[in-house]
Amino acid sequence: MDKARSMIYKTRMENIPQRTLFPENHHYIAEVIWTRSAFTVLRAGKAVTARDHCIHRDSYPGQDILFCTAGRGFVLSEGKTLSVGSNELVWVANETPHAHWPDESDPWTVLFVRIDGPDCAIMRRKIFNTGATLATISTPKKIETWFGHLFDVLRARADDVDLALNRLVAELMHLIAAPLAQPGESRLPTPLRAIVSKMRQAPERPWHAEELAAVTGLSAAQTRRLFQKYLQISPRRWLIRERIMMAQKLLVEGDAPIGDIAERCGFCDVYHLSREFKRSTGTSPRVWREGEGS
Repeated sequence: MDKARSMIYKTRMENIPQRTLFPENHHYIAEVIWTRSAFTVLRAGKAVTARDHCIHRDSYPGQDILFCTAGRGFVLSEGKTLSVGSNELVWVANETPHAHWPDESDPWTVLFVRIDGPDCAIMRRKIFNTGATLATISTPKKIETWFGHLFDVLRARADDVDLALNRLVAELMHLIAAPLAQPGESRLPTPLRAIVSKMRQAPERPWHAEELAAVTGLSAAQTRRLFQKYLQISPRRWLIRERIMMAQKLLVEGDAPIGDIAERCGFCDVYHLSREFKRSTGTSPRVWREGEGS
């Protein structure tokens, strides 16, 4: 360690507080009916942690997201212990046993936010799949600026606070997801990306297990696991969803009988299409077509 870095480190160690300090500390309670359909923030702030600061819970409302701005800490989430350093962000699965604490030799300073909404865990899995919920932020100033805007909104409590918090949560999701994939690149592994592309070009085909294996080079079981891990859906349900979207396109772009559309989209018959269509959209193909003005 060179002399300049040594002095910085020594100064920082001398300034570790005896108890955790919260230079920013904000709370908010939205109406229950709001969190059934939109996202909000329950708590947010900045913590300069003491060496002995530790949070340990069996479960807790919402989802905690921590961004380390200095020092180092550890997070136990979903059975994994993650080491988190400067400019790294971690998402804590609050619905499971979890904990987080600072490195005693270099306690962290964190910006934190607790979000809540219809099902935040689904959003977490959409961003991180089943991997570690840790992201290195290449543009930390953007995250810090985001927190600054959040603190301003929570401090002001304007009439549009609920709408503003919902918008800010959506912005944070984009900021977290951005470092996990290069612009324009798919986050899906090559075999899954290949089969998704093939199936989307011809969703009316049955796509038996042998055909999937021929495209991916994987067994049927391995292909199913890829779909579940990265898309949170089985190959069959994914294909039916693609067929329903194909049927929607045909329903509004022409006046073909629904039975013909069912056959073109790969359904056994009109009853099969109607059952799956209602399951996905909540209404029948005929009623949907009328409602869309076709």
